[in-house]
Amino acid sequence: MTTPPEELGRLERPPCLTTRVEQMLRQAIAEGRFPDGRLPTEVELAKQLGVSRETVRLAAENLQREGLLVKIRRKGTFLRPPSLPERIEAAPATCIGYLQAGYPAGEGQEEAVTRQVSALMVQGALEEASAAGLRLVVEHAAYTQIGQALGRLRQEQRLRGVIFAHYGEEKLLRRMDGLGLPTVLLDHDLQLTRIPSVREDSFEAARRAVRYLADLGHRRVAFVNWRREDLNPWRLQGYRQGLRDAGLPRRRAWELSVALTRAGAGEAVRQFLALRPRPTALYCFNNSLAALVMGELVPHGLEVPAAVSVLGGGGEEVAGLTCHQADWHRMGRMAVRVLLRAAAAPATPEHLLCPHEIRAGQTTAAPQA
Repeated sequence: MTTPPEELGRLERPPCLTTRVEQMLRQAIAEGRFPDGRLPTEVELAKQLGVSRETVRLAAENLQREGLLVKIRRKGTFLRPPSLPERIEAAPATCIGYLQAGYPAGEGQEEAVTRQVSALMVQGALEEASAAGLRLVVEHAAYTQIGQALGRLRQEQRLRGVIFAHYGEEKLLRRMDGLGLPTVLLDHDLQLTRIPSVREDSFEAARRAVRYLADLGHRRVAFVNWRREDLNPWRLQGYRQGLRDAGLPRRRAWELSVALTRAGAGEAVRQFLALRPRPTALYCFNNSLAALVMGELVPHGLEVPAAVSVLGGGGEEVAGLTCHQADWHRMGRMAVRVLLRAAAAPATPEHLLCPHEIRAGQTTAAPQA
């Protein structure tokens, strides 16, 4: 009988470089080789160990997942004390971030479309946050720099949640949603159903403004709109719906799109004067633009409301102006309430629309025969 040959033993595979670096770091941590609690940079470790920076990064990430290390952006990698997670949970965040976006109007000027509106909403949010025992931390930035402003806030404060006022970039909001940080859009809407929102009902406000002018007897109503139509498409949609509801004619030439500046108002008046037949009423995107338009009508000898009625679309208070207006202060308070409800019990996101009220003034009247 033939004796079978003796089997060879299995070879032990040497651990990969990442595993070896991980083991060396684990041992160095156990031996107290980092007395200040801070590790050398990835570049320094790679040079000391004779490996690539990527190998060091992968090894450090494995130790981060185990809870041995914590990486703090722009500060470095540190040892994580065993009690650190419990301390963080025991001290809930006491701040609400409020990111307020601003827009350039062109011609080197800063637009005023949100100036008084912003002040009222911030005041409302501040009062509601204070009533809840929280601090409101406000950052104002150009709408193109909201991401950087959020980065500053998150570095300096532990946030209960964030309110984006007037603007929120879609990718940034989706990332916030993924991080689980409660977020609310205020006075802006991106049709993101997962992100709660509080905004004024621009569509219904514009529809009611046209109805108000139609009830006075106006058959030709023009709309002086903000050139940035993408940031508030509802006002134009509401204007068009109001014309349909009242059975009034609609002309594309009656939709005047301008900047929210004195130069923009002058451009709107020049276009208005060239229209044939000329509309008897001007509905303006906001009260600031309405006031500028009325000023530009004066040199042409057109009296308001005798020659043309003017109605403003809300915002700053203009004495005597017929307009529609939302309760901006209440909207700020509502944004904080929605945020706190979302933080306490995440459920179906709330999307609240705040109504406008028509305020009759001295700038509208029945058209002259």
